[in-house]
Amino acid sequence: MPLWITLLIVAAGIAGIVALVHFAGGSKRVRLDSRKRVLDMWQAECPDHPATGALLEPSGFAALIELEDGSTGLLWAMGDRVAGRVLKDAVMQEDGTLLHIRIPDFTAPHIAVKINDPALRHIWVERLKTVLNERV
Repeated sequence: MPLWITLLIVAAGIAGIVALVHFAGGSKRVRLDSRKRVLDMWQAECPDHPATGALLEPSGFAALIELEDGSTGLLWAMGDRVAGRVLKDAVMQEDGTLLHIRIPDFTAPHIAVKINDPALRHIWVERLKTVLNERV
């Protein structure tokens, strides 16, 4: 069999697998769209850090979590799951509509949160300034 036919069959097979996974719901992304759901997700992700409140980002990608001890956590969507971290020794940089948050964690060293609404972005920035170091 010629090489180009073999490559065509392999490419079609890979495309078929990707399409099958997508249409079976494998590429669905979780949305952080209600405070109760976000707090439940936080409790499941970080049970050692009880939460008292959440500030949601409108696209459903991320949420700032208020913790009982006064610190702040960040919960964000990663595919059909969520990841959560308590924000300690982190650095924030504002770049237009993006907030870049760098944390000293090799599993998630950088999180970029896009917030189009200027008023909500200002609230996030002010909240994060109280727990993070802002880089100019």
